[in-house]
Amino acid sequence: MDAEDELLTIGEVAKLDGITTKALRYYDAHGILKPAAVDPMTGYRYYTPDQMLDVDVMRIFISSGIPLESLEQYRFEDGSLDWRSVLAAAQSQVDERMRQLRYLQTTISDYAGELVRKAHSPADGVVRSDLLPTWLVSTDCPFDAPCNMKQYLRTMTDLRKVIREASAPHLLRRGILMDLERRQAFAFHQFAPSQHMLDVFHSGDRSRLICDYDFPGNTTVINPPGGPAESQVIERESLVECFNDGTTMALKLNPRDWPHVTMTEIWGSRTPDGSVRIRFTRHRCTPLYALQS
Repeated sequence: MDAEDELLTIGEVAKLDGITTKALRYYDAHGILKPAAVDPMTGYRYYTPDQMLDVDVMRIFISSGIPLESLEQYRFEDGSLDWRSVLAAAQSQVDERMRQLRYLQTTISDYAGELVRKAHSPADGVVRSDLLPTWLVSTDCPFDAPCNMKQYLRTMTDLRKVIREASAPHLLRRGILMDLERRQAFAFHQFAPSQHMLDVFHSGDRSRLICDYDFPGNTTVINPPGGPAESQVIERESLVECFNDGTTMALKLNPRDWPHVTMTEIWGSRTPDGSVRIRFTRHRCTPLYALQS
């Protein structure tokens, strides 16, 4: 069989592989995928069957999210493409996207869990439970001063930003933590630990507690290890009133009985009459391990 009989027109390649002729012309013009032959009279482009695999690689490269323009950095000195490096770059890009999707999955699962927690949180009464270990990035805030809502919201925005910039999965839970023994308070935002952090925590060696994320030095990463807790809902006309009344309740507690209190916002808690709710939790998650400050 004549080799020319195996040549495929640009239209045939497009039809067989589901790619557009416009894309193939673009690849040709930019030296990404040159046709095996070009008819000097008509200008028709022809491709060999083995070039269909090159088209598949280009599809993988594009699907990975890498701009075609960046292919220039993967050329040998003779101008040909270093396909091994191209695929390695695509693999690296996909790995990063998978990491981001896993983080997003963690965040979505946490938000969905809040709906379940809210459904089981009575408007009055006390829920007794054992808290799981958590990881919080925090910054100092006044211990017993009235809540400044604009400052609180700015702080939450800043904490969410540092979580994002540290490439840590951010979780829903945020609010105020009060250490009644030391008379300290922290505005905090929860994030999900890495698997390495979980492994070290569960090893039981508290001297090795670490944080794998690079948070700025003006923040403190706290790791309440979990423990007995009692929680209840505070409902008031505003978030400020919720936090202020929660602080008043916390200061009446005996630190020997309940050394720590957290006040967290409840997502979607606004009632039809306009009031809002927070979750007030007194707990014995001791000690509060500061991993970084």
